[in-house]
Amino acid sequence: QVVKELEDAEFGASEEAQLLGALNMLFGTPEAPKYLVTNAWLDEGFDPNWPQYPAGDNGSGSITDEQFAAIQDGNAKRFEVALELIEARDFDQVERALRGVARGESVHEMWRERYAELEEDADEERLTQFVEDMVYDITNYYPTMAESAEFYRRQCLHCHGNEGGADGPTAPFLDPLPRDYRRGIFKYTPLKDKARPRREDLFNVLTQGVYSTAMPNFRRFSDAELHGLVDYVQLLSIRGETEILIAATMESDGQMTPAMVQENYELAWSRWQGQDEKLITFDGPIPPSSEAMLERGKELFNDANRGNCMSCHGASGRGDGVAAWRPMKDDDGNDLVDESGNRLTSAWTGLELREPAYLDDWGNPIVPRDLTRGVFRFGNRPIDIYRRIYAGINGTPMPAIGESKDADGNPLLSDEDMWALVHYVRSLSVDPDNPGKGLLPVRDLHAAHDGHGHDDHGDAHGESADDESTH
Repeated sequence: QVVKELEDAEFGASEEAQLLGALNMLFGTPEAPKYLVTNAWLDEGFDPNWPQYPAGDNGSGSITDEQFAAIQDGNAKRFEVALELIEARDFDQVERALRGVARGESVHEMWRERYAELEEDADEERLTQFVEDMVYDITNYYPTMAESAEFYRRQCLHCHGNEGGADGPTAPFLDPLPRDYRRGIFKYTPLKDKARPRREDLFNVLTQGVYSTAMPNFRRFSDAELHGLVDYVQLLSIRGETEILIAATMESDGQMTPAMVQENYELAWSRWQGQDEKLITFDGPIPPSSEAMLERGKELFNDANRGNCMSCHGASGRGDGVAAWRPMKDDDGNDLVDESGNRLTSAWTGLELREPAYLDDWGNPIVPRDLTRGVFRFGNRPIDIYRRIYAGINGTPMPAIGESKDADGNPLLSDEDMWALVHYVRSLSVDPDNPGKGLLPVRDLHAAHDGHGHDDHGDAHGESADDESTH
């Protein structure tokens, strides 16, 4: 039982054992994680355990040809010394070369098994074939789910926990807290409709980290390792969603049936499909910033019936809006007051004591972003902030207004209005080394994955996990 809803469920030992048994059947164990392949998937040649193979050919096809080419290039660099020794037929040194980079992975075991089978008196044709096969297999290496699970335990568990619940031993000391994957809610996507992240979104979080948080980048690892880590994070998330669905159905129906288990498993899995259709794009050049655009953006920012940003972020953008804070309460929910009935104030600042008015979807107090600090957690390019205004931020009170309608059914904000808001929000960030200069320099977090410049176009096709949280 992994989240508060499940903790509140009145399950006995028998129900808990049934739930754990169903999860082990569907997702394997920490030592041997594996998706259950349904009969329908078998008939379609679909197997999510093999993302590097096409759907219809006993794979899921979630890794594109371009991504796999990058994996091959990364393997060639990672195993460069071993590959050179193999091609030079200096086989006695390969074991040592692999030991330094393979870290006990299957590529190391594969070499030992294949080399042990090579005859001492192998002829030239056999040696040539052996070299070609080994070069191909090592260059095309992709980790098993079990290897990725072990990699996760070495690199991620201390923050994100064994099941992805943000309950690792390091987690209590971090602010903001690590992500809890089990609800399937991820804040950092360029997608609308609260869609689950695409593979490239999770991959880019791993390669770039998350600005101003404890989430580092893992670019020191190969693409194969990082895509394998994406696989395991997805499995933990789908497992958590499936657990919540099955437990809720058990509580309402009073029993578990095979049909119910499969139905909820397929439902959880379906939520991770079709994300490309949810990508937020803007065709054409981004309208440039101007005095008129900034004035229009300020007007919309403070208009309670249009942008309404000031209600949370405050009129000056410092995160002090009236809707986001409330007077501090006692344990009974009453305002904290002094003997005269006045609300308590801070002895340090003289300001009224207050607390966040909202909780995020994980149950944690949440405050609006102070936009003047220029801290946008996954990019401050115009298209990045456009996507946040358009789609909101998953798991937070930040609303989506890109497709909102007015009372007459017309778009609440036009394209020009959206970009006016974007430019105004960006203008609130001031460079402390250059007072009065205005906008902080663009942090080009996505140059390695974007085919265009910083500010010239908004037609990004999602190569970057372009999000910055305003909460």
